[in-house]
Amino acid sequence: MTAAIRPPAQTASRTRRAMPVRAALEWAFGTECARLDHDEIGAVGGTGWRSYGMEYVALERAQLGTRVDTSRGRSTPHDDAELIATVVRNTLPWYAATLVADLARAGRCPDWMPDARPHCVPVKWRPSPAGPRAAQDFGDTWRYRAGRGRNGNKLVELRAPCCPVTYYPTAGQIASARRAWLDWYGYLLQVRCALEAAGLRSLRLTDDMPPMTPWKNSS
Repeated sequence: MTAAIRPPAQTASRTRRAMPVRAALEWAFGTECARLDHDEIGAVGGTGWRSYGMEYVALERAQLGTRVDTSRGRSTPHDDAELIATVVRNTLPWYAATLVADLARAGRCPDWMPDARPHCVPVKWRPSPAGPRAAQDFGDTWRYRAGRGRNGNKLVELRAPCCPVTYYPTAGQIASARRAWLDWYGYLLQVRCALEAAGLRSLRLTDDMPPMTPWKNSS
């Protein structure tokens, strides 16, 4: 009796999907629902208690536009998604890791205030039948001596009406928003460099990155 000799099984070559680091983060945290290690919250903040209730959680879930699946039997995240979450947690500080994860989960990026310019606007508004109008106020008191007319040499006090104004957005607010964008860009660079050596099995990171200074290219 002779046994049939089977040829060695040929393993199909697995092609890895190429995607930039931002798309990989959105896939890991948004599609695969990978999570950071929340057990270390106590080490950062002292305790695991949070200063907000379930109303805030419901509002945050409403902004995501989807319902969080908390039922039993749900699938676990992909191995590469778990690896990406681990790299994000161990590469960045906790506040930066949560920022990157939250933005990726929502498919958003920091608001760098495109086309923002300081505008002179009234400090207060008043309602009117024709719509909101600038509220009028009185400025400083002016004192002068009337040298002519019936008042003669009398000291006259006058408070002239004016419209208090301010500039919005301020240059500091615009600079802060763009600083936050640059910080986020730096976080993506750190994560991309760490993921290149992490040994992803189904993903291959490309060198594509969001623009570093998009306000310089905006018209």
